[in-house]
Amino acid sequence: MDEYLFEDALTGSTVAFDRVTGEARLAAAGKGMLEPCPSVFFPGCSLINYALPLVAAVYDTLRDAGSVSGISLLCCGKILSYEPDGEAVRAAFEETLREHVAAAGVERIVAACPNCAKALRDALAADAATAGVEVTALPTALAHLGYAVDAGTAARLVAGDAGASVRLCAHDSCPDRDRGEFADGMRALLPAGMCVEPAHARARSLCCGSLLRAAGKFEAADKMAARNGEEAREVHADALVTACLSCAFQLNAAQAAMPAVHFLELLYDWRIDWASAGAWMKLRFLFDETLGVAGAGERAFVGLGADEAPAAAESTVADRAAEEASEDARALTGPEEEARHDVTMSNEDVEVLGE
Repeated sequence: MDEYLFEDALTGSTVAFDRVTGEARLAAAGKGMLEPCPSVFFPGCSLINYALPLVAAVYDTLRDAGSVSGISLLCCGKILSYEPDGEAVRAAFEETLREHVAAAGVERIVAACPNCAKALRDALAADAATAGVEVTALPTALAHLGYAVDAGTAARLVAGDAGASVRLCAHDSCPDRDRGEFADGMRALLPAGMCVEPAHARARSLCCGSLLRAAGKFEAADKMAARNGEEAREVHADALVTACLSCAFQLNAAQAAMPAVHFLELLYDWRIDWASAGAWMKLRFLFDETLGVAGAGERAFVGLGADEAPAAAESTVADRAAEEASEDARALTGPEEEARHDVTMSNEDVEVLGE
């Protein structure tokens, strides 16, 4: 069987993915004692589900350069806030995450996802044993290694002509607003003069709508995506470019004014088939300790660490009531407040779409 095999540095489990279907199986359970792994590549759920070949390619790049010594397929835990009893579930997951990071002797994590980078920093900072772990943005790490997007490759993938002159409008993700490390790293990788700035960028970037989508605010999410496409057209761009896979999915799925690409597609000359990407990701990897209390909704969670993953928890009366409640009737929960905050933050002239 032709498979990708990844030994997870934070669980000790080995996961196999079918190269054709992307279906995953637990090839080997963890042995309990984690091997020392000072530097870890953390691709995040979006990259694993939308672009598994890129996970393997990026991991090979980083490992061959000595930039990382292992990989973890775990979810960062942010999405757990949107599950029933989400804050408690997420807190328990993060406690286990800190324990495993400390046990593996991790000193540095290279995160492919801006959401993961922020979630990991926040989680690790809560314990003195992990507070010193460095979290590095993937585009920054690749730029420091000397990698760069080839102008001809970018033109061919975006315009169908390697000799074309293309303009890529930068889309910066919400969780990167404070640090700007994904924004800086992505721009450093792009050919000089190819990246153009929209009216709202970096600390004033417009939300793509994915957080609103996660909170069930689909109409508002699509409006935000459309606004991003409009701003790209205003600067005469040929495509949007982003360092966030969740943003790339939302911007391709929810607006038609402008195609969107992730910088890794350009760097590795491999286009994601966004037209066939599912509306919900296939799976997210959790610790077995977390698995039993998550997964009753639309999202599929898989436990790492046991020979067979436990069955997902049965839906409760509260779960069913939440599913039946209309969007207009529900008060904003903590995660929805976070989504609304990300939409409106630093965008004083943008309509509030989270309500």
